[in-house]
Amino acid sequence: MIELERLEGRIVAVTGATSGIGYFVAEGLAGLGAEVIVVGRSEERGRIAIDHLPHPERHRFLAMDLTDVDSVRRAGGELRDTRHLDGLVMNAGLIAAPKSYTQGPFGVEVTVGTNVLSHVELLRLALPSLERAPHARVVSIGSMLTRRIPFDQSNWLAQQYYRPRVAYAMSKHATEILGFELSRQLRAKGSSVESIVAHPGGAIDALTPDRSGIHTRPGVLRLAARMLTPVVSSLAQGKDSAAEPAVAAIAASDLPSEAYIGPQRVASGPASIATPVSTSQDPELGSLLWHEAERILQAPILT
Repeated sequence: MIELERLEGRIVAVTGATSGIGYFVAEGLAGLGAEVIVVGRSEERGRIAIDHLPHPERHRFLAMDLTDVDSVRRAGGELRDTRHLDGLVMNAGLIAAPKSYTQGPFGVEVTVGTNVLSHVELLRLALPSLERAPHARVVSIGSMLTRRIPFDQSNWLAQQYYRPRVAYAMSKHATEILGFELSRQLRAKGSSVESIVAHPGGAIDALTPDRSGIHTRPGVLRLAARMLTPVVSSLAQGKDSAAEPAVAAIAASDLPSEAYIGPQRVASGPASIATPVSTSQDPELGSLLWHEAERILQAPILT
């Protein structure tokens, strides 16, 4: 069982916090006392999300569209200018990849460009604020899909062929690989910032509690959920439960080096220390993708 600390006085930014798992990450952190920066595309949805959080007066909205490099850089600049940033949860991204190859941010395949490289650019710009905090954490959100579709070094940017599910899997592999490499790079630099990788397991709307304006189930689906829960509890959970690994990645009192946090039963269950696929922690792959990311971004990730 992972023990969580209270987070009063800490500022945590959560991307994609206006819906889905990201909203429940924000809710969990706010419930522990954090001041949450709700990062999303829609200010209207951001205001709705903030109104649902405990102590809404503590929190603020930050506009960012991960598919728009200029928007990412504006948001990164605002986070950089925050007095201190104690946590950055890089949760947002495309879940449904386009049916055919589409070029996205930084001139690469849109799913990897959005889910991975835009977050790396955001982190690169926000890092000075994270360094000002006494013990900040960066959380990268992977996926249990990495267990089902292996990493393909020769096709992680869809260089050879494109399939939507493969593109999404490559984005999550790259997220995990770079998250662990970030941990190694920060330690080598002597930084106090930690990099933690988490995955949410399996989450479905039917098991997710209602939040008006964020997620509302028809009455029949709420009724069905009561019957479904005992049947599918080992295979899936609500998005509130799926948010727990990311919350733990920020709030856990003590974590091992290169920690990986996921549901206890892989797809569901309480947040626990987990084991990633071997490629995620491969230092050679980490170094390769790190330098590839810097080449694509045309800038060093750490300075």
